[in-house]
Amino acid sequence: MSKIFVFGIGGTGSRVLRSLTMMLATGIKFGADEIVPIIIDPDAANADLTRTVSLLNNYSEIREKLQFSADNKNRFFRTEIERILPNYTLRINDTDDKSFQQFIEYASMSKSNKALTKMLFSDKNLESSMEVGFKGNPNIGSVVLNQIAHSDDFLDFANSFSDGDRIFVISSIFGGTGASGFPLLLKTLREGNNFPNHDLINRATIGAVTILPYFKLKQDDESEIDSSTFISKTKSALAYYENNISKNNTIDALYYLADDVANTYENHEGGSAQQNAAHLIEFLGATSIVDFSNSRFETSANMELGIKDDSSVISFSSFYRKMHEMLYLPLVQFTMMSNALTYKLDYYCSNSFNANKGNFDNLYLGNFFDRLSSFLLKYQEWLKEMKENKRSLDLFNLSCKDKPFDLVTNVKPKRIFSKFSDYNLVTDRLNSAIKNCKSKGVENKFLEMFFIGTEKLVSEKLCN
Repeated sequence: MSKIFVFGIGGTGSRVLRSLTMMLATGIKFGADEIVPIIIDPDAANADLTRTVSLLNNYSEIREKLQFSADNKNRFFRTEIERILPNYTLRINDTDDKSFQQFIEYASMSKSNKALTKMLFSDKNLESSMEVGFKGNPNIGSVVLNQIAHSDDFLDFANSFSDGDRIFVISSIFGGTGASGFPLLLKTLREGNNFPNHDLINRATIGAVTILPYFKLKQDDESEIDSSTFISKTKSALAYYENNISKNNTIDALYYLADDVANTYENHEGGSAQQNAAHLIEFLGATSIVDFSNSRFETSANMELGIKDDSSVISFSSFYRKMHEMLYLPLVQFTMMSNALTYKLDYYCSNSFNANKGNFDNLYLGNFFDRLSSFLLKYQEWLKEMKENKRSLDLFNLSCKDKPFDLVTNVKPKRIFSKFSDYNLVTDRLNSAIKNCKSKGVENKFLEMFFIGTEKLVSEKLCN
């Protein structure tokens, strides 16, 4: 089975992984059998991280109840998410309850080394706590993250790597953890030789997405993070990437993403307060991983993802053809199922729904349905956050309720010849779909029914 190991560095890495997990749930075409998420973030309490870990666990709990074969037409949750590390997180050694100066053992340095350290790091840098990340300071991050390859968790990754597996790295370029972690990780993957399977890893196909500034933070004199420095940090880092990554052909695909329509978030240095709403850029970052999984690279290439126009509101029509083809059908199908199981749950759980009889009588009271319902709620929240953010990713009418085909923004449903309309038509197509389900097991059959039914409905009502 082919795998893609996805390293998500810092808060941005966790947020892009959140969007990727949602896309995989929709059954988007993914060019590997499974992904292995590995989050690198010293701030273990970061709410962006803990929210993503919870989502990954939710996905895996659903996926472990499903079996896929040639007979099963369902694509929802088809890609497996494998966990090789606790909480999918690569633990960074020796950072708990320590300041940076304690980490580098500043007190025991010689006088000359102390003087050199004072030249490189401010007093605020030296006193900074390691527990909440690097607070926008890549100079600190480059020192701390340099010991990643010596950790037991990195050895677990290396031992899990097989010939033909790929690697993808998500990072921001304007903060502390991502800006410092990406170049160090890439150098280790390409040149390191003190870990298992290093020969396979050194020559593996590696891709990355680098996120340029796409939000600002409110000014806070008490915070060490100042978003007015994001652009200057980005310029410096881009120059370094150009000379030390792109020109050296150390990466097979490098995607850059940014947005000049910047939303302003609260200035939280880390911990449970750091939870940003989902954003278009993170959504596009996830599509870069999907694109990477389906591509073959013969030469090193810089790649960009984007939208066709500069509108403040983005819909499916804003995407270029390739991205539209990648996203439209799976997202619309999954959202249609999500709405049906949200707005009409009482009906689909009842004996009035013919497909239930002899198929799903005990499904709705079990753990699988609870976990699926929890995931669908998180999916709806994700769509809502992106729609309300700046710039707005407005793909769906989230309040269409009893009008299931008024679902896609700027897409007028087609008229078809049928005695049924609205949710009566949905029910009719699901009742027909259950007759064509060939998969074994209640959970498999339930999702296959919705996949076949929604595929038919989207083709009839919502495709050009």
